[in-house]
Amino acid sequence: MSFALNEIEATANKAARGAGLDWGIAEEAGKAIRWLAAHGLPGPEFLVQTLKRNRGLAHAVLAPDATGHSWTAPGGRLCPLIAGAALTDCAHEVLSGREVQLDRTSFPLLLVPYAAACGKATEAVIEVSWAGAAMTIAAGTELYIKGDEWNRVETEWVRCRRVAGGASGTPEIEIARCSVAGPVWDDLNEFAHRTYAPATEESRERGAG
Repeated sequence: MSFALNEIEATANKAARGAGLDWGIAEEAGKAIRWLAAHGLPGPEFLVQTLKRNRGLAHAVLAPDATGHSWTAPGGRLCPLIAGAALTDCAHEVLSGREVQLDRTSFPLLLVPYAAACGKATEAVIEVSWAGAAMTIAAGTELYIKGDEWNRVETEWVRCRRVAGGASGTPEIEIARCSVAGPVWDDLNEFAHRTYAPATEESRERGAG
């Protein structure tokens, strides 16, 4: 099925919220999934898998502890949605030349849109890399890919840094619509429906859906 990017963003936002993420992180997740979909990458698919993987786990278990050299999670595995939101909070540090390293992380591809946001509205070139893949973003939108391990379910480390010079790798062309498999879309909507208030007799009488 083919969907407009704004529909993908709205549904991803609701799905993330329905899975228990707070409103701010859910909103950023929606934008991140839209960004990936606009570059022809499996944002909706990886979002569903991430939400299923995180099911039943507390935010504190998945959130980064940034007090050491590398970001780590108390539960041993960072959530890219939560870590991504934290990454955008320290955008000024990345732009000033600080390298951010994350330890064991699920679906590292989901971090890329957050890194892109760090360089948005500037001439900065940001690189996100892990074993077997490097994703380079110029001006917050132009994406270049090197390596064939960009779709890993989990990686032992991820690095995010500003790099000198231009971007390199295979360019990804932006698209206006994205195809999402029916079962993936159904799963997104199943999470999204958890944000809806249950119907009552009064709401039915007023014509609520």
